[in-house]
Order: sequence, then structure tokens, then C-alpha cells
Amino acid sequence: MNLHDVVISSRIRFARNINSLPFPHLLNGNEPDLQKFLTSVRNICAQKFDGELFCVNSMLIGGKFYEKTDDIIKNMLIENHLISPALGRSKFGGAIISKDRTLSVMFNEEDHLREQCILEGFRLEEAYEKLLQVDLAMHDSLDIAYKKGLGHLTACPTNLGAGMRASVMMFLPALELSGDLRRIIKKFAAEDVTIRGVYGEGSSASGFMYQISNQAAVGWSETQIIDKIENIVNQLMMLEEQARRAIYAKKGIDIEDQIMRAYGTLLFARVLGSDEFMINVANVKLGVGYGLLKLDMTAINRLIPKVLPYTMMASAGRELTPRERDKDRAKIVRETLIKSKIQ
Repeated sequence: MNLHDVVISSRIRFARNINSLPFPHLLNGNEPDLQKFLTSVRNICAQKFDGELFCVNSMLIGGKFYEKTDDIIKNMLIENHLISPALGRSKFGGAIISKDRTLSVMFNEEDHLREQCILEGFRLEEAYEKLLQVDLAMHDSLDIAYKKGLGHLTACPTNLGAGMRASVMMFLPALELSGDLRRIIKKFAAEDVTIRGVYGEGSSASGFMYQISNQAAVGWSETQIIDKIENIVNQLMMLEEQARRAIYAKKGIDIEDQIMRAYGTLLFARVLGSDEFMINVANVKLGVGYGLLKLDMTAINRLIPKVLPYTMMASAGRELTPRERDKDRAKIVRETLIKSKIQ
């Protein structure tokens, strides 16, 4: 089983707050230091990476007025994990996102700053080092809330200390289908590691995709958090491989039939709904893992966000009816599968 069959992406996120400002949910917009904070964040990001500013509501930053981000674009950013659903509801929130979409700095979400780096594959340490450069610049220029003995002060007590979440998105179909995942989730919860759906707490595991992350940061160093998550991910990869072998040993021909029917549907459908796509693409990915289909897994993983509703509308530059999206989705999927064939 190839690593890319299981691990989709890695993310490091820092939660930071400013001493002179109330927590974001208490902001009224008239705080003397709010403008100074927003301007500083914009300037720091401009120095560290080539990015674009998106505002949840129209606001003045550094003497320049920024219009509210279009709802289609805002929801596209949520679909692609570049901002959180919570930020989308924030009164004074926004984000600065790098052009290559690996770095994003959210402001006034649950905390004043939520800095994150997302990279394809199993690359937690690389994501940490890349994000650390931005975080150090924030510490150099801003009065970050930090208390000896507690670490970084955060809106949620579980983020105290390092104020860091390390997470890995994984594809775990066999563990879910075998019924073992529920037991595994309980086991790792006792170790302060959580396994959640695609969009974090309270979300569903669409397409058998799960987010594995540390539950708390109190008492853990950044290195310990990364080491812990890497260890859990390696365990999950081993368990997923064992579960796939067990399922195939019991239901070989049925699994093959299920995979090939899914591949045929995606390859020949002319109208394809979101739910139907997610069910079938999960089976196709399983087929790649079993070696039944010779497809580029990275290309398949990149395909998934491209055919989400708001991402499709953002690409089209206009609202699309559900029927239009279903037709366009079928075309995009078909063309991607053809191009992703490995000879």
C-alpha cells in the first residue's frame, strides 16, 4: 500500500492572541488597537509571502477600504480548508491567503490569529518549518499573549501552551467498513488525539476521509505534538492496510465488482451529483490502493475539491444551478480520470 493511498495532506495551525484586545467574540469594532493589529498583520504577511486578502465583512485596514468577499468565494475557501466555517460567521474576520494556497492567516476567528500551513502528503515537519517563519514575524511585531507556566493564551483552554494543532487528513475506508474505526477513535481519545470528519469537530467523514489531530496542546512542546501525530498516523496506516487485506480475503470478487462499477460510473456518467461522486471516488481510490486501477492518486485527491459546489461556481465566475454543476462535474471527473491513467 502506497503512502499516497492513505495520507492526503498535512496541516499545522497556530492560535495566537493580542494582549491589548478582547477575544474576537467580544470585539465591538471601536477598540483603539484593532486597526493597528489588522494593519500589522497585513504588513507582516506581505513581507513573508505573496498573498491575497479576503474580508468576511467590508472593513477599513491601514487606511484602505476592502469590500466584503463574495459569498461564493467565501464558501469556496471554506470547502478548500483555507478558512474555517467559524471565520465565515465572524463580524470582524478575514484571511490573507498565499497565492499557492499553502499558507493562510485568519484574523478574528475564535482567536485573533489562526495561522496555518497545508501541504499535500505526509509532511508535518515541513509544514511546521514553513509556518514558523510567519509565526516568528508575528511575535516580533505584535504583543502576543503569552504567560509563563501557561504558554500562549487562547480562547479555548485546550489550545493553551504551544497553541498548536498538527493534523493529517487520511483516507480510511477499510477501517470504517470493518467497524474497527469506532474502537480506534476511543483508544486514541485517551491519548489526547482526536479523529474527526473532513471539516473538523461535528462534521461528517465524507468519502472515508478523516482528520487526525492533537486534542490539546497544554504541556506538549511543538516537537512532541508532531511526533505524537506522526506516530498515530503510522499506526493508522498499518491498521488500514491490515483491514484492507482482511476485507479482500473475504469479499475479493465483490470488492472488485464494486470498484469497477464505481470507476465505470465516473468514467461514463454525463450527470454526476456530489453525493454520488463522493461514494464512487472513494471506491476508485480503494481500487488504486488494491492495484486494480492504475491511476495517479495525487491527481484524484486534487480532483475532489475541484468539483465541490462553491469551488465549481468560483471557477465558473457565476452561480450555477444544481443541474449545471452536475453536468460540469461529470465532465471534469471524466477528463481527470482519462488524464490520470498511468501507463
